[in-house]
Amino acid sequence: MKRSLVVISNRLPFVVTKNENGEPVRKNSAGGLVTALAPLVIKNKGYWVGWAGNDLTEDMEIPESDDPTAIAHGIKASQIKPIYFTPEIFQSFYNGFCNATLWPLMHSLPTLAAFKSDQWNSYVNVNEMFANAAFEAVKKFDSYEDKNNLVWIHDYQLMVTPMMLRNLLDEANISCKLAFFLHIPFPSWDIFRLNPWANEIILGLLGCDLIAFHTNTYASNFIECCLNILGARVDRKEMIVEYGNKTIVVRALPIGIPYDWFERNARVSPKPFNFKEKVIFGVDRLDYTKGIIQRVRGYERFLEKYPECREKVVFFQVAVPSRTDVEDYRNLKDELEREIGRVSGRFATAEWTPIKYIYNNISQYELAGYYRDARIAIITPVRDGMNLVAKEYVACQIDDPGVLIISPFTGAGETMNEALLVNPLEHDLVADAIKTAYDMKYYERKLRMNALQTRERLFNLDTWLESFFDAVDMIDNFMKMRSLNVSDYESWLGPILKGYNLSIILDYDGTLVPLQTHPDLAVLPEDVKSLLEKLAECKHIDVTILSGRSMNNLKNLIKIKNINLSGSHGMELCLANGLQEECEQAVIFRAKIPDLVKELQENVCEHGGWIEEKRYHVTFHWRDTNPSFRQLMVQKAVEIVQKYGFQATRAHCAVEARPPIGWDKGRGVYNILEKLYGVTWADTYKAVFIGDDETDEDAMRALSGLGITFRVGKPHVKTAASHRLANPDAVKIFLEWAIGYVDRIKSTIQTPVTERRLLAIRRKN
Repeated sequence: MKRSLVVISNRLPFVVTKNENGEPVRKNSAGGLVTALAPLVIKNKGYWVGWAGNDLTEDMEIPESDDPTAIAHGIKASQIKPIYFTPEIFQSFYNGFCNATLWPLMHSLPTLAAFKSDQWNSYVNVNEMFANAAFEAVKKFDSYEDKNNLVWIHDYQLMVTPMMLRNLLDEANISCKLAFFLHIPFPSWDIFRLNPWANEIILGLLGCDLIAFHTNTYASNFIECCLNILGARVDRKEMIVEYGNKTIVVRALPIGIPYDWFERNARVSPKPFNFKEKVIFGVDRLDYTKGIIQRVRGYERFLEKYPECREKVVFFQVAVPSRTDVEDYRNLKDELEREIGRVSGRFATAEWTPIKYIYNNISQYELAGYYRDARIAIITPVRDGMNLVAKEYVACQIDDPGVLIISPFTGAGETMNEALLVNPLEHDLVADAIKTAYDMKYYERKLRMNALQTRERLFNLDTWLESFFDAVDMIDNFMKMRSLNVSDYESWLGPILKGYNLSIILDYDGTLVPLQTHPDLAVLPEDVKSLLEKLAECKHIDVTILSGRSMNNLKNLIKIKNINLSGSHGMELCLANGLQEECEQAVIFRAKIPDLVKELQENVCEHGGWIEEKRYHVTFHWRDTNPSFRQLMVQKAVEIVQKYGFQATRAHCAVEARPPIGWDKGRGVYNILEKLYGVTWADTYKAVFIGDDETDEDAMRALSGLGITFRVGKPHVKTAASHRLANPDAVKIFLEWAIGYVDRIKSTIQTPVTERRLLAIRRKN
């Protein structure tokens, strides 16, 4: 199927360097990702967004390819959307947050991770650059309504790009599927939550329609993060996540290799070894996750434990240089070479060196020969996303089959069961695995290798691509989450609220009533009104409507007995018990409001905006403002609000002028609860707050640890709420649950604290 396509990856399928004449030229990149995706971009006349290396600057043009043998040769310069990094940004983004924070954390090594806010800010800024570049590419699609339009985002460097791009596409009303593939592990939620920005990263990924991982373990870990970090609804069996009003499909799609390519090259690659001994071969990028030092120590234990094997084997380790500008990696190289020197010095003889070591890049063509001639391949990372080396070794076993030793902590280790699996941290077990491989007879070697080759030949790189696009094309047909019902609220709230009275505090617009183009159109539906009336009569539940609307406006809208009302974000209070009060600090600003309204009307309403005057607030609604003038009008409104001494606060499609007295819905919630129950309200009451916009976030933060909070609406912003709800219909289901809750708690409800104290005194006497 031909589709409009954008691929986003940290690096382009080539880097741009300068030749001897100072002219920019392409230097082609190798690897499975380029092999898989470059032909797709060429076939679909798509675009590739990425970084082309430090030599490419904004005043240079992308050169065309001059190498017709390169797999990316057919990608024209016009199909490239380059990202430019300054050395400072590269250091903070790539060497900083990507590789000093995310890399160790994602590999379940959190003690090696460094968490620095400036590096996080660089990560966000760079992801925004990628999102903007991708958006420019999408705008060149033939159709904005084609459901086959696809942006495919790759790997951990770009985990907040999806939601940024989704917001841009939604704003421009462009239909496009977003898919993400993570090429490294995804850790369990109790490790991932150590990241101070875990919430933002998970939220960033949920801008996608499809999120794919190498294994079911990684996919399940991600789903648990959505549940435990964001409070999303999840279906573990169907592997889908519902967050706000969006459903995201999660899949395990293990990547393969170009199997036939490796098999062909294994037949013609030159012979690399001139040893009479059997070769134990390891090849890895030099990284602490690869377990190379532990491997050397396991080999040392093998030589100790099985002295009869000395001078009959050689351990040949290739370490591919990596991140040579990072001190920790230079130190790792030094430590590895010391260990190799120590072990070699301990066991070497005049005729035999137990370890051969290369610190260099080896071409894939040459590597096929190394794989072919190694009797044993030892692939033992302490953690790895997939590890394609194991698969490449299997593809190159064309004659006398070797034996694969692999760590179970790799993605490949979850499926390559015919290999010898060994924990790389247990040196005795590594030694025993090497001995088992050394002694293994031809029949068993052939049997195990045939089974491995059958699987890897079948599940190759082409199969991975087909599986991925099948999943993309089926997104709309995947089973959706079952509709939200009262049992969901019971599972969320039942265990927490058990034995407590309930104080429900609800926003109005966007929460009880769908958002309307004008506040006067937001009329309370009859079925919601009926539920509120029933709740207002319940003995163990209090209901309060807390809104930015004025008290007079609320009273006109909500004519329900025994319900509490709080207007102007809590500055006005009218309780069912008869108590009424206003915030005295806000009264002095009342006199400024007419002049503020007048100036706003004269300066920011000419392009579709309008002004709503409240008792202590003024709101500039910009939802209907001409998009070409929107940013200018918003900025002008903020300046006018501040000129009159008010605090300018962003709300949903609005700028709100508030008295600068430090009052918000957080203070409003505390005031309501204290006036209703006294300062010790938390002894016997649990508060549940539901709201839909930024002004409600203050209440959600205030009730953190003291209550349960829900945010209604789109999932594109970070929230302090415990849970997300899609729309006001979900709030109606909550109200239905709350009515049933009263009947269930009558036998377990706590005695009010004052009565408990009196009972304790009586028992004592």
